[in-house]
Amino acid sequence: MQEHSPDLKRKRLALRYFSYGVMSVAIIAISIVCILLALGYGFDFKKNEVVQRALVQFRSFPVNARIILDDKELSIRTPNKFNIDPGQHTVMMKLSGYRDWTKNVTLDPGELRWLNYARLVPQTVTTSSVRDFPVISSNIPSPDRKWMAIYGDPSQPELTIADLRDSDQAKFETVKIPAQAYTAVEGQVGNFRLIEWDFGARFILVKHTIADKTEFIRVDRTNQVPAENITAKLNIAISDIHFSGTSGNVFYAKDATDLRKLDLAAGTISSPLGSNVASFVLYKNDNLSFVNDKDGKRYVGVSVEGKAKAGLRSYDTTQPVLSSISSYFGDTYVAVARGTSVEIIKNPLDEESSKKALSTVTLPVMANWLQFSSSGRFIVAGTGTQFVTYDLETKETFSVNLPGTSVDATRPLQWLDDYSLISTADHNLRLSEFDGANQQVITDVEPGFFASISDDGRRLYSVAKTSSGYSLQASKMTIDN
Repeated sequence: MQEHSPDLKRKRLALRYFSYGVMSVAIIAISIVCILLALGYGFDFKKNEVVQRALVQFRSFPVNARIILDDKELSIRTPNKFNIDPGQHTVMMKLSGYRDWTKNVTLDPGELRWLNYARLVPQTVTTSSVRDFPVISSNIPSPDRKWMAIYGDPSQPELTIADLRDSDQAKFETVKIPAQAYTAVEGQVGNFRLIEWDFGARFILVKHTIADKTEFIRVDRTNQVPAENITAKLNIAISDIHFSGTSGNVFYAKDATDLRKLDLAAGTISSPLGSNVASFVLYKNDNLSFVNDKDGKRYVGVSVEGKAKAGLRSYDTTQPVLSSISSYFGDTYVAVARGTSVEIIKNPLDEESSKKALSTVTLPVMANWLQFSSSGRFIVAGTGTQFVTYDLETKETFSVNLPGTSVDATRPLQWLDDYSLISTADHNLRLSEFDGANQQVITDVEPGFFASISDDGRRLYSVAKTSSGYSLQASKMTIDN
């Protein structure tokens, strides 16, 4: 009977509730600890306090690199992640047979930092000729890095397309420009030059000049669509033109004064999007920034997906003005360079946010070129091989001066990928990250030509001068196992 006494029942019930309470508290405590660990919190035994660490994501190409943090090797290899105390640190990635990769970083509490762009270069880079040419006058890699357009003799109406999809065996095809697609003048020799690929990596713009005439020709690398003289078909004198989208039919172009949208298939020319335009930059399909002069003032205007704003900024005409446009994580950014100053504007169509600059960067030299990185994260401005980078993500500014003198100080450095720039100024193919770190000389090259990394990252293609002409060459960026 004692087993069923009221006192015993109350004790058992109390014990049960107490157990439930302890379990609930334990679950809550464990959950809080897990959340804090996920947020990077940990106990610093040296300071005897709880601190919030930064989470760093490591990735390298090739993978499986050792990670050394402040001279101490971590227990992980790339790709991986690790919680690190806030503050200044030196990170090194090492892989047998490759040059070390080093980065100095300053981490904030709770920050997520991606060190996912370490391109490890072999200690010894082997470079070999892929194909020799009597002359190479211009070359442009396609946006997807699968093709390269090469123009040999600039007086001849034909170009070479290098198929680089198989990095072990490049293929080549000659594309001829038919006589009806360009103007011929008796007794005069024309000059053909590559301008750009469309975003679909099928069509190529070629500029042809002869006597006092300039015309732009659209060429199809597949030879399925006949080459078309845009200037002649639309009867418009074009001074600058760029593909819009992947159809190969839509362009934004500037004539002597006005900026317009062209549709080659429809045969249409839009009304002016801007008048007295000195320069413009197109991003993707329909995002533009442009500089124009009016009534003794110099203006920066934008058009974002069809919505225009003519007077984003205005200046006097005593100094040149450069503008560029891009997007990063859903926001639109415009950069404006004037003299030694670069102003960065976020969401230019928003009246409130566009009034005040997101950031203003001071340069050590006057800006002769201005551009965004491929990803939109970095704004880079400079002259020749000297430049300043602003990082939209970390809000850091870096000043870099690479060796050598550029063939054209107004031509921007080329982006190899989202983080690395290419310089050929000192006859060396030099890779440099956005902040000037991890500069690597790959091979000898001829200055002024473009380079391209294969889609699988195993070959770096460049142009070299030889005793008999020029060579498209490939440098091995990985070590065979």
